[in-house]
Amino acid sequence: MIRLIKITIFIIVILSINVGEKKVLFADNSLKEIKGIVVNSTTGQPIAETTITLYIEQLDKDSEVFYTTTDIAGAFVFESIEIQEDALYWLSIFYEGIGYTELFDVISDNKNLVLQVYDTTTSDESISIYNSSILFSDVDHLNRELSIIEMVTLQNTDNLTYIQGSGPMDLLRFGLPEGATDLIIDTEIANADWVQIDKGFALLASVKPGKHELMYAYKIPYSGSSTSFVKNWRYGSNNLRIVIPENLFQVVTNITDDSELINLEDINYEVQEAKNIKRMEKMEVFVSDLPEPTMFELIKERFVTAEYMYVAPISLGLFLLIGLSIFIWKNRNKAYKNRDMQLIDQMIDNLQKDFNQGKISEEKYIKMIKMLEDQKNEVLP
Repeated sequence: MIRLIKITIFIIVILSINVGEKKVLFADNSLKEIKGIVVNSTTGQPIAETTITLYIEQLDKDSEVFYTTTDIAGAFVFESIEIQEDALYWLSIFYEGIGYTELFDVISDNKNLVLQVYDTTTSDESISIYNSSILFSDVDHLNRELSIIEMVTLQNTDNLTYIQGSGPMDLLRFGLPEGATDLIIDTEIANADWVQIDKGFALLASVKPGKHELMYAYKIPYSGSSTSFVKNWRYGSNNLRIVIPENLFQVVTNITDDSELINLEDINYEVQEAKNIKRMEKMEVFVSDLPEPTMFELIKERFVTAEYMYVAPISLGLFLLIGLSIFIWKNRNKAYKNRDMQLIDQMIDNLQKDFNQGKISEEKYIKMIKMLEDQKNEVLP
């Protein structure tokens, strides 16, 4: 739990994410009017005769809800609203089926609120990634799994709200490495949902203009002491940071700079950066020096989890278990070997092209080729 808290603090610091400021309100024991206007910021026109909802939320209390309607000029007013200590005040409106909310300071902003709505588009050309971070948070050497957390600041640079289209490909799609499991997704985008699709997941959400935070975590399997995968940057990224706890294992990509060491709460992290990643650009990720379970750990793990009826008599069970472990260790599935060999050969070809085109330095090319050749030798019988 302590490690998870440190990782969470680190992600917030390293990304410098601006998620908006929620202000604590203080009671002045008075009643106030809350006034404002609703504007279509795509056209600049006011929104007349539409319902506005005011929510007042406090811890350990039921929410208070008030309603009013805009006039012909788009103006609205809530009368005699009590100012309550430690309360949050929200405005909400639905426009063309899309919900918009606004958190505000009832003391300073109660007379000049502007609630913005937008026309919509199904084109994702205005959707991009402003900041992204990939944190290799942990490794489970017994189960041979890497734990990865990705955090992105998604931005809509248009003055239209993005909505998903009707086709299966008209979704906000995010790729995951092959074999990814235990997917967890969280976002500040209101009313967002997600579905897992081939090679990743799709975010089911309406994205209004501005920046929005998205986080997802998953695990990927590995075999041997190294692995590799390809990440497709569908929406590009202005800034990327890859973060690895020092001495956990080695990570190299074809687009990031060399690692820089930073310290947070007496823990060292290696940080690699890249800027101006283009839409649909591919990033090849090579991970080496991964820990592997010892033969004793494999035998112990299988022995502990086995049913008692299958290990009696104990001496015979241990003998069979040792034999089975050695057999599994020496005889990996041939189909997986062939797939790994094809992937490694493809990455070597891509590296050769990048080097010939001057996209990577000779030093990085040699380092990455050696890593791939070592991985290839591990796959070979």
